[in-house]
Amino acid sequence: MPWINILLSVIYSPLDEETNFLVLGLDKDIQNTRRTDVIMFLNINVKNREIKITNIPRDLIINNSKINSIYQKEGLGYLKELVENFVGKKIDKYVIVDYDVVKLVGDRIGPIEVYVDMPMKYTDYSQNLIIDFDPGIHYLYGEQLLAYMRFRKDSLGDIGRIEREKYIINQLIKAALKKDVFTLAKVFKEVYESMDTNIKTSELVFLATKFKDGFSIKSYSFPIKYDVNGNIYPGDLSKLKEFFSSKSLNKVDERYRFYIVNNTKNQNRTYNVNLHYMWKAAGYIPEDIYFMQNTNFLSDTVYIVNEEVKIEEVEKIVKTVHPKRNFKILLAKEDLENYLILIDTLTKNRNYPDLSVDFVVILSQ
Repeated sequence: MPWINILLSVIYSPLDEETNFLVLGLDKDIQNTRRTDVIMFLNINVKNREIKITNIPRDLIINNSKINSIYQKEGLGYLKELVENFVGKKIDKYVIVDYDVVKLVGDRIGPIEVYVDMPMKYTDYSQNLIIDFDPGIHYLYGEQLLAYMRFRKDSLGDIGRIEREKYIINQLIKAALKKDVFTLAKVFKEVYESMDTNIKTSELVFLATKFKDGFSIKSYSFPIKYDVNGNIYPGDLSKLKEFFSSKSLNKVDERYRFYIVNNTKNQNRTYNVNLHYMWKAAGYIPEDIYFMQNTNFLSDTVYIVNEEVKIEEVEKIVKTVHPKRNFKILLAKEDLENYLILIDTLTKNRNYPDLSVDFVVILSQ
């Protein structure tokens, strides 16, 4: 009977073709203070089987206060209005969870493979938080997965933590949808009992059935600007709103997410703009194009981050756009040391690459 009820509710009360979600992750209660460590907006399109995400930095300054304090001070309604103004979309559903939910999901559907590009060491006994990772590949379950996500004691601070969150969420969704429907239903039930939300269990099952046979996840880094003291404020929001607008859909191959590293001698904006339009004309749009020079990359290289992507397919793509270039195509984990040097070099220059992309193209000639 429970299964019949769920199936009937899915049939008669499915979600709309497009639904917008606000996800809030609460930190531990310390002296009656609970801040939103995670503020995330998701746009889910059932027809296109597409998920679009942006993470809003917890340290973003709004009206002289950090945005992570607004939920407790002003309430959910005011925080929703702020996010709606940021993205230009009305929020339909909300989910409020604490860190125990991440641990639960990580334990049920892990392990999740992560690349650690630097020593990650941090201890906070007040929150029972111990982070201790050496560089390399790690396979993480709940407690360790949460520790990896929460780390922010590096040069990137909250921005680096956001990139790790996006990567983990991407991997968790992919891992979850590989499970059978009975396992998913059990996990849904446990998670549902541990969160504050206006989402029905039937709606979660509905989404799982729609996305079971494949989907795409796209993320857009929240635009920010810095003041002289290093505080961050909302930047130009026009491209973020365009990203979430249905009008921004174009006839391009959206199966792959990638960014380009310009390691050539042409370190100027004009060259990067031309690169963007070259790729777009070929039917592929990069997530971003970064400047980088004076590195060990002496040849054109592609690092495949998502191991489900076939080398032959990537080779075909890069040859379509750059027929005269000879690319060396590698799995990132097979040349991990140089791949991590690449990420480290980019981030030190305030470039924040999305770690959940399918591949990275490095132009070096």
